[in-house]
This record gives sequence, structure tokens and C-alpha cells, in this order.
Amino acid sequence: MTDSYRGKTVIVTGAAGGLGRAIAQAFLSASANVVLVDVNPARLAACSSELSTSYPGHVLALQVNITDESAVEEMINTTTSKFSTLDVLVNNAGIMDHYDPVGGLEKAMWDRVIAVNLTAPMLTSKYAVKQFLEQEQGGAILNVSSTSALKGFIAGAAYTASKHGIIGLTKNTAVFYAKKNIRCIAILPGPMQTNVGDAWADGMNEEGYETMDKARAFDPELCELSKVAETVLHLCSQAGSVCNGACVTVDNAWGAW
Repeated sequence: MTDSYRGKTVIVTGAAGGLGRAIAQAFLSASANVVLVDVNPARLAACSSELSTSYPGHVLALQVNITDESAVEEMINTTTSKFSTLDVLVNNAGIMDHYDPVGGLEKAMWDRVIAVNLTAPMLTSKYAVKQFLEQEQGGAILNVSSTSALKGFIAGAAYTASKHGIIGLTKNTAVFYAKKNIRCIAILPGPMQTNVGDAWADGMNEEGYETMDKARAFDPELCELSKVAETVLHLCSQAGSVCNGACVTVDNAWGAW
């Protein structure tokens, strides 16, 4: 355990899932205060219970629909009421599509994926930036994109478009607030063992999946969640302060293929 984040407060969205939980634990192990944000009450309660036991006084759990602007604003206010400041926002929450190409894509699926994967990070970033500016101490936003932001065959049209959009949001935020000491970075993880596959419980476009699978001649090892989390920790730290607007692949060479 280190104290590199002692006195710092970090919000992690999608914190009850695989990567979010690993990121939250990494920040806690570095002595940060961590706000666990998730929409799933059962997973959030389990995650909060375990982490609160290991890191008493450093954990706040909030069930939030981050596609709801008023709920996001309240999330920021509750965070600062509890821990006084906000220093880092990790936009990790995301959902998968069914591998539908555009010709077979239902608008409802498109709307849902874009809302969670792109609109929600915009909303959380908006209110985080407002808080950073009010504090006049800067801050860091880390967006979790995907190697699907580099390729066209990794997922369906909705997910692919949403993760490309995160790259644009990251770069625009970095440029506009660099002079205010606010950084914005994205990571592009490769395949990981997470709960994102929950989206396939109610169906999958088999043709879309087969097309993706055939195009994937290179099959890397799964990325270890703890190692991805360590990368996040570094990028958001003072040691990573020269990284702004950067889009960092964390993928065991998946994106290089």
C-alpha cells in the first residue's frame, strides 16, 4: 500500500464491475478516498461491503443512473459533501451491443449504448470540470474507451461508434481545459474478463459475431484487470502529468494488429 493519493478523492463509474472494481481497489490501495458509482444495487452493495471492510472511512457507494443529468449533478455534490474535494473522475461504466451491423441495428439499442457509453461520460465530465474549476486546483478525467475505437471489426456499430466518440470527447476536453490544469486521458483496453458480456444474455447477432471472429486472426491473451488498473493509477497521478489528450492502448498488442 502506498500513500500517493492520500487526501485525494476519486469517482469511479461502473465501479461494481470487473475493471471498475479493480480500478477502485487500486486507488484505495494508494490511500485515496473512492466513490463507487454503479447502477446495479446488488453488485454495488457487495463491492462496497468488501472494500469498506478493507479500507474503512475511504469508501462511499452511490447508486446512480449516470445518463440522468440531475442525478450526475447530485453525485458530484454528494461526493464533495463527504470528502470536500474531487480530484479524479474515471469514466469506466459501459455496456456492449449485440454485434449488430448498421443494417440490422435497432434504434433502441443504438440509443441505449450511446446514452451509457458516450452521453453519460459527457455529463459526468461536465460536472467534474465545474467542480475542478471551482476548486482551482485542477483535476484529471480518465475515460475508458476500447480498441474498438481503432478497428471496425471488434464490436457492433453502436459500441464501435460510442468508443470512437469517447476519443473525440477526450481530446476536446484536454485541449479546452489544459490551461486550467485539468487533464483528460483515455485508455483503450483490449479483451478483459469483465461483466460487459451481460449484454448478450438477451441475444446476440450471430452473423455479426462470426464476421468479427473471422477477422480476428490475431488472438492475444486477456488483459489482467489489475495491470490495467495500475496504468489508470499512473496516468491520473502527478507522475503522469505530461499525458493530456493521450489515448493509451492497454491491450497486449491487440490494437497493433
